[in-house]
Amino acid sequence: MSVTYPSQRVAVLVDVQNMFYSAYDCFRGRLNYKKLLDTAAAGRHVVRALAYAMRDGNNQTSFFTMLREVGFELRTKEPRVRPDGTRKGGWDIGITIDALMLAPKVDVIALVSGDGDFVELVHALRTLGVRTEVYAFERSVGRELRDLADLFTPIGEEMIFRDARADAEAYAPAPEPQPRPAAPAPLPPPRPSAPAPRPTPAAQPVRTPPPPAPPRVSSFGAGILTDEPQEEAPAPPPRPSRSRNRTSPSFLDRLEAEDEA
Repeated sequence: MSVTYPSQRVAVLVDVQNMFYSAYDCFRGRLNYKKLLDTAAAGRHVVRALAYAMRDGNNQTSFFTMLREVGFELRTKEPRVRPDGTRKGGWDIGITIDALMLAPKVDVIALVSGDGDFVELVHALRTLGVRTEVYAFERSVGRELRDLADLFTPIGEEMIFRDARADAEAYAPAPEPQPRPAAPAPLPPPRPSAPAPRPTPAAQPVRTPPPPAPPRVSSFGAGILTDEPQEEAPAPPPRPSRSRNRTSPSFLDRLEAEDEA
């Protein structure tokens, strides 16, 4: 059984982002932060009451002013924009650091969040001897977080404003920009086409050179130069020797003999 004492020192840490969306999802309303703080304090000494919120560029002045007026110290920061245009932001690390720094100075850490990422924080606080209390919506709290806390208090309809219009306009986060469609990848440069193969010339038939023509002989037959190849003329008979054959008288010898007669 969980017991509270008026002399307990309490630090109340509110994850505003988680509470805003959970109140809308569960009850279509907005959280009454004055009643929330009174419930968490439970008549004890509140050392610190911290509200962690994200700035999204909308007109959140009235909402932040309300948090200060009901007794919260405000922590704000800008969300981180990813390269694809979506936004990422949260206070998980900031809340964890503050809780551990406050642990030596308080008896109770009242964590107002249903985020299951705080399980390790609750483990660490219990190790340090600090009582942990979790306040969250029954439908949105992490089961392990709820079971591990020394006290879990569900947030019911009694802490919800039904007229959510004013708060929604004050704190509704700007719609996340839709990532731009990726530009079509540039077409790769055309690959140089391989030169068309040159047609292989048809093999030329091997021409056998004609046999050499016989030597050209010119003949003067009847005064006509004929180019037709002639058969080789037979060698002329040997000329008779001019030397006188003393055994056969020549024509002159016979004439001389006739003159002498």
